[in-house]
Amino acid sequence: MKVPHSKLHNPNVVPLSVIVYMAWRNLVHKKLRAFLTIFGVVIGIGAIFFLLSFGIGLQRLVTNEVIGNQSLKSIDVSTANSKILKLDEDTRQKIRKLPHVVRVGTTYSYAASLKLQGSEVDSIIYGVDENYQILANLNAVQGRLLKNNDNKSIVINRAAMESMGIKDQQSAIGKQIAVRIPLSNAGTDKKELADTFTIIGVIASGSGSEVFVPMHVFQLAKLKVYSQLKLEADESVNVNGLRRQIESMGFVTTSPIDTVDQINQIFKFFNIVLAGFGGIGMIVAILGMFNTLTISLLERTKEIGLMVALGGRSRDMRKLFIFEALLLSFIGAVLGIISAVIGGQIVNLLLNVWAQQRGVENSFNLFATPPLLVLGTIVFMLCVGVAVVYFPARRAERINPIEALRRE
Repeated sequence: MKVPHSKLHNPNVVPLSVIVYMAWRNLVHKKLRAFLTIFGVVIGIGAIFFLLSFGIGLQRLVTNEVIGNQSLKSIDVSTANSKILKLDEDTRQKIRKLPHVVRVGTTYSYAASLKLQGSEVDSIIYGVDENYQILANLNAVQGRLLKNNDNKSIVINRAAMESMGIKDQQSAIGKQIAVRIPLSNAGTDKKELADTFTIIGVIASGSGSEVFVPMHVFQLAKLKVYSQLKLEADESVNVNGLRRQIESMGFVTTSPIDTVDQINQIFKFFNIVLAGFGGIGMIVAILGMFNTLTISLLERTKEIGLMVALGGRSRDMRKLFIFEALLLSFIGAVLGIISAVIGGQIVNLLLNVWAQQRGVENSFNLFATPPLLVLGTIVFMLCVGVAVVYFPARRAERINPIEALRRE
């Protein structure tokens, strides 16, 4: 069976590569106009990307400062001063057996007084096990953390060390401090715990004075009710389900996820406001692109009419303008993103230098460039380009070649 020639090849179809080449050549031919149009897109996209990058970077910085090294998979369990519910060993075992629970840490916390070489300071003392230290992400900057079988060992934070007059954290290791813990309202026969402990480690957590001892110090005093439980879920997506199960028992739960959600909620509106300010420049870029494509259409009416008269299809003329707009959008978006990233790094460097001159030790990054933001910005600009070229492209598609050639 013989296939008609028109089925094998349509001579009126302009290859896509030719259309792209013609769009590119038109931009190159009108260098100044193309430059000004792309420059407008660079300013618009650069402003939006710069402000959104700043918003996301600031959000991450605030989240890291507030959450610190806490795991989003951790849950704190307390009784909210209830006189009926108790966080005892039975409760700990019940919670440990819940699905998706990886580990459970326990802690006692009481007010205490610390005495070293005649100086006495008030502090909070925690009786902890190894699981709690892991879940609380305690890190020793000097020495080591506690083990469950340690005897008369204590870990202090820098604030406690400095309040006792110890200047050097290395020299703090091995010093002995007298600890007194009032237990009048702790539900035990003992009125207080008093003993001497040897410092084995220094940590950097907390701005107030805090010290940590093995939990058996409180268990020997027959204290059966914990101050708090801290548990870890296997995955962060299971945290909310675990919290509902624990809260159904009557206990109160908190999680770093609550804080992250609040921060995200605030910055969601903040980023919208920033994008709105950047959108002012985007409006200018859109108007410039529309003006460029419209003028290009008016200048090339005869050319388009001739192409249609020679066999080109009307839809090919539409594609020509669409690709021209896409090239302007893509080049402008890429250059705008690069400019915004460079500008953000310069601003960030200057702010870090300024902060270090005023005593800030740790460096910070106020700008973030997640890949999704880069991709989303480029796709957004391409969509804007298609929207802007809609009317010029339709007009190019409807040009009557006879009238175009006669008018020209």
